[in-house]
Amino acid sequence: MRNETGVLSLPFLGRRIAVAREAAGLTQADMASKLGFRDRQTLAAIECGERKVAVEEMLAVTELTGQDLDFFTDPFRLVGEGGFSYRASGVAEAEIEPFEEEVGKWLALWRYLGERRGELPGPIRPKLALNLESTFEHAQAAGEAMARHLGLGSIPGERLAEAVEQKLSIPVLFVDMPEGLSGVAAQITSGDAILINRHESLGRQTFDLAHELFHVLTWDAMPPERVDRRNPSTYKAKKIEQLADNFAAALLMPSADLAQKWERRDSGHSLNEWIASVAGHFRVSPNAAVWRFVALEKIKKAEVEELIAELPSFPNVERPPFSRIFFDRLAWGIEHGEVSVRKALKVLGVDLPTLKGQAQIHGVILNIGM
Repeated sequence: MRNETGVLSLPFLGRRIAVAREAAGLTQADMASKLGFRDRQTLAAIECGERKVAVEEMLAVTELTGQDLDFFTDPFRLVGEGGFSYRASGVAEAEIEPFEEEVGKWLALWRYLGERRGELPGPIRPKLALNLESTFEHAQAAGEAMARHLGLGSIPGERLAEAVEQKLSIPVLFVDMPEGLSGVAAQITSGDAILINRHESLGRQTFDLAHELFHVLTWDAMPPERVDRRNPSTYKAKKIEQLADNFAAALLMPSADLAQKWERRDSGHSLNEWIASVAGHFRVSPNAAVWRFVALEKIKKAEVEELIAELPSFPNVERPPFSRIFFDRLAWGIEHGEVSVRKALKVLGVDLPTLKGQAQIHGVILNIGM
C-alpha cells in the first residue's frame, strides 16, 4: 500500500476519493483548492488513477470528506463500484442500504482472494442474446437452451447453483437476508455474483436463482431496477421482469418433460395435488408450475386464480451459508496468509466456532485454532 517515497498506491484509491468527494458535496475544483493543488486537473489525475497520493494529502482528504482511512484503503469492501438488483417484497430502502454494505464486504473478500490466488474471471462475460424487443417465447427458448448448455439434466433445479459456479464462473452465495428480500443480482468490475436468501422455501430459492441469472446475463442490454418489486411501476421494468420469469420457468421446467408428465398425469388426484407433486419434482413452487403450464397452453389463464388459491405452500428450508467454493477460497487465503482469521471473522460477522462449523458443513476444514 505504501512505498519508500511516502505515497499510497492502491488500484481503487482514486475511485474511492471521487466517491467520498461527491458524498461530501464537493466539486473537483473545491477539493483541489482545499488540498492546495494548483488546479483541478491534479485531483482529476488522482481520481482516474494517473497520479499517486501522498500520505499527507490522504490525511487531508479524510478530514475534508469526513471518512475514515479504512474507507479509502480497505480492500475488503466495495466503494463506488458495482450494480445491485434486489428481488424484494415489502422491504424498505433503509433496510437495503446496510445489507448492501455487508454484501460488498463478502464480494470484496471473494474478489481479493481470487486475485491473490490467480482465479480471475475470464475476459469475456457470458451473455444472453435477448433485449427489450425479445418476446416471452424468445426468453423461454433461451431458458431451455441454457439448461442444455449447463448440462442440468431432467431436474435442472438440482444442479443449477453448482453449474452456474463451475461453468459460468458466477459465485452463488446463500446468505441471511433482511425479511422481504429473496435474491440479489450483483455486477461488479471483476465479475458477477448471485445471492439467495437461504431461509426461503426450496422452490423460491431455485426460481430466484434462475431469475437472477437472467439479470446478470442480460445486464448490459436490460439493466434491472435496483429494487425488483413484485409489481414494477413502468412498462420497461415490467417487461424485463416478465422476460426473467419466462426464462427462469423454462430453464427449470423443460417443456418436453412437462408435456410428458401432463399426458401421463394421474386422474386419481385433483389437479391441485398433481401440480404440487410436479412442482416438488422440479424444485419449484406450485405457483411457478401453474404459470409454466399456462405458457405451454395446458392450463387456461381463466383457471389460474382458482388453482393458485387452493395450492399448498412449501415449507422454508435452511441452506448451508455461502457455498463450497467460497469457503474453499477462504481456507486457502487463511492458510497462505492472504487474510487473517480476525479479518475474515469481521468481514463475515461471525465468531470462530461458527465460521469453522459453516465451512465444515461444506466439507471444508479451516486449520485454525478455537
